Amino acid sequence: MRPKPILELTGESPGPRQADDWRDAVAPFWDFTIRREDLSDFRGQSRVRHLGTAIVCSARASGLQFVRARALTARMGVDHIVAHMRVSGQSRVTIGGRERDCAPGDICLFDLSQPLSAASTDYEAITVVLPRPLFGARQSALDALHGSVIRGATPFGRMLNDHLRSLSAHATGFSEPEAAAAAEATAALLGAATLGLPQDEGGTQPPERAPLLVAIRRFVEAELASADLSAETIGLRFGVSRSALYRLFVPLGGVSGYIRQRRLARAYRDLAAGDGRFARISEVAYRWRFESPAHFTQAFRAEFGCAPRDVRAQAAAEPARFPAAEPPAQAETWTDFYQWVLKLAA
Repeated sequence: MRPKPILELTGESPGPRQADDWRDAVAPFWDFTIRREDLSDFRGQSRVRHLGTAIVCSARASGLQFVRARALTARMGVDHIVAHMRVSGQSRVTIGGRERDCAPGDICLFDLSQPLSAASTDYEAITVVLPRPLFGARQSALDALHGSVIRGATPFGRMLNDHLRSLSAHATGFSEPEAAAAAEATAALLGAATLGLPQDEGGTQPPERAPLLVAIRRFVEAELASADLSAETIGLRFGVSRSALYRLFVPLGGVSGYIRQRRLARAYRDLAAGDGRFARISEVAYRWRFESPAHFTQAFRAEFGCAPRDVRAQAAAEPARFPAAEPPAQAETWTDFYQWVLKLAA
């Protein structure tokens, strides 16, 4: 099992260099501005953990203004759901000309395929990034939640506060099955909470049309088991030329590379599931359209650093075989964080 990657920004030296480091740390989410007179005292601290099917961030920073522009949503082409819980500090979020205040304990929900802007005082927050497939049958309701606020003063809001604090505190020690279960539980709780939101706390406006890359990725996800899925069928479906399609997918490793990576992720999930211990490697390989078990095993090892049979054997092991604590995570950079968000999937 690979150790879960961790990124940390300590925030020990305030000032312009700290602001530059912070800009790298939040690049997947938004750009920001700091008043010139506040720049010399700016501080930013962040600790980010990749759980496989979710990303958990705990951070604190000086007051700033930030924006997720349409250019960034189009460039990244992701539609993950972000739950941003204020531990301290106030923020005012603006979406489509309407403003909404978030106080300590409140949980603000954002759709990364949609733009927004906000202003914040000095703050501390816990943020969880979740891919849409984790929400299961509730995915159809997600388009309208951008800008929703789950108030921390409500009973369910207080329970979610406890859950997110606990998730952030203990995420580093999860085994892979525990991390996957924690991500699914978080999506289930957030999905249930949005169903009961008062009208004035729901999304602030009808969602904008999804950027092209988001729409294509949704289509790919739905068609992964199809033998007909290819760059040609995608181009025909969306009326996009081969060259334009390839340019869109360059950050994701190309069209065929992205499809292969998503199929491998589905295969890994099948093998690691409770019933995966009984799955034949060949069945999983052909289910996800690999030409042979040998080709599947080679691609699987290149992607995950282990053989399919190792994942299946691990799933069959007794729960005691999964340690409560992981070995120290390997060092990665904040450039990797951008890729984490870009390629996050359930």
